[in-house]
Amino acid sequence: MRALAVLSLLCLFAASSCQSHDLVLGQTTYGDVLLYKINEYKYGFPFFVRTSIIEYPEPGRYNFAYIKAIHIKDNDHDGSGGYPSISAGGIGQRFAKIKLKSQRGGGFNFTVTVYGRY
Repeated sequence: MRALAVLSLLCLFAASSCQSHDLVLGQTTYGDVLLYKINEYKYGFPFFVRTSIIEYPEPGRYNFAYIKAIHIKDNDHDGSGGYPSISAGGIGQRFAKIKLKSQRGGGFNFTVTVYGRY
């Protein structure tokens, strides 16, 4: 009984220590091309929440491709990274506005990749 309790605690600890906040929307298929890729990184400051807004296409540019997939990968695998969300546009649109938000007192490190088809 004691071994079972210790084993379950170890499993719980292992599951909580390898959290990441990835966001995968859509699915890439044959014929989709890489439209946009950026690494977004911000340092953390005590008691502050850091945010970043990523717009695709960048202001002043045009996009003629439809977005098929958006992959936002959290490069901080220990659960201390931030939270991604889509605030406008997205799958099936020609634009996307992505908001990245850190935890209080922490920073974030994301890789944003947008795939689409012309």
